[in-house]
Amino acid sequence: MKIIRFTAPGEAETQFGCVVDGYAVSFATLAALSGEAADSLGSSGDYLAGLPGSEARARTLHQWASDHPDRLRGGALLPLDAVRLETPVEVASLFDFGLTPRHLESSCRTWRRFERDDPATAPLIALFEERVRKPRTPPSGQLELLSHYKCNMNSIVGDDVDVPWPWYTEYLDVEPELAVVYGNLDQPIAGYTIFNDVSARDVQPPELGRSFFLAKDMARGNQLGPCLVTADEVGNPFELAVRVDVNGAERFRGSTSEIIRDANAVIATLEAVAPLLPGSVMGFGTIPDCTGLDNGDFLSPGDEVVITFERLGRLRCRLLEPAAPVQPSRWPHRQELDRFRRQSA
Repeated sequence: MKIIRFTAPGEAETQFGCVVDGYAVSFATLAALSGEAADSLGSSGDYLAGLPGSEARARTLHQWASDHPDRLRGGALLPLDAVRLETPVEVASLFDFGLTPRHLESSCRTWRRFERDDPATAPLIALFEERVRKPRTPPSGQLELLSHYKCNMNSIVGDDVDVPWPWYTEYLDVEPELAVVYGNLDQPIAGYTIFNDVSARDVQPPELGRSFFLAKDMARGNQLGPCLVTADEVGNPFELAVRVDVNGAERFRGSTSEIIRDANAVIATLEAVAPLLPGSVMGFGTIPDCTGLDNGDFLSPGDEVVITFERLGRLRCRLLEPAAPVQPSRWPHRQELDRFRRQSA
C-alpha cells in the first residue's frame, strides 16, 4: 500500500490518503463513501501513532476502493499528476546515516583530487577516509552507535519541487537514499520512502567533523517522497534498483544492495539516546554510483532530476538558476556557471 499526503488543485488543505490504481484519494473520502471506520486515519501523525491497527483500517478502505471503482466517480479520485504530493508523513525528525561505504570511499577520492593542496582540509579528508576504511567496532555485547547527522527541519519538502541554487556553490549534487519511517513501539517500521539529500560539494570538505551547514542545510534541500510504501509491498528493501535521470536521460544507476545495516540497527542507535517519535525519518546513506561526487559529473542550473527507486516510485525536483551572483568556488570554476557570477566593473 502507498500512503500519501497531498493537496488537490486550488485547495490549501493537505489531505491524508492512499494511491488507488494511479489515483490519489483521501481516507476521509473513502470512509464517507464506504461506511467503514476511519479511526486513526485523520492525519499521518494519527496513523503512525495508531499502528498496527491504523494500517489494517487503511487496508480495508484501500481494498474497498479497489473493489468499488464505480462508487468513486465524480471527483473522489484525483490523478496523481494533478495533485501536489507533500512529504508522505509529517516529519518529527530527520536523520542521515552513512551506511554505504563505497559511496564514502568514492567521495574521499573526489575530495582528495580537489583538496590535495589545501593544508586545512587534506588532514580532515585523510581522517575521514581512515574511519571509512577501518570502522570502529564495539566490544562484544555493546551496542554499535552508527554515525549520522541531523538534517535541517526547515528545508524538508515533498515531490516535484523547485530547489534554489545556493549562491555559495558551483558544485551542486543530489544524494538518492533509501529512508525508513518510524511508527511506534508496536510497529517500529511504518514503511519506506525515497530521500534526496541535495548537497553542495565544494563547500563540504571544510565542514568535515562538524555539522554540514552550508553543504546540506540549503532551502528545500531535504526531499522526501513520493509515498510511504508499507513494508509488505517493498519486500526486501536491500535489493531495489535505483536510477537517476537528468533532463530526461539516464545519468546514474545503482542499487540498495550495498547498505550495510538494517532498520533495526538504525533505530537501536537512536533509541539508545532518546525515544523516537512517530514520524522520525532515517536515511540509510547515499546509493553508490548515483551522485556527481561518485562520478565527477555534477549538476547545472535548470536541470530536472528524477530519482527512481524500484517499488518506491519517483521523486522529482528542478534546480533553479541562481537568484544571486555565485561566488567563486574553491574548486576549478565551471564554465556553465560563468553567466551567474558577478561581473567586475
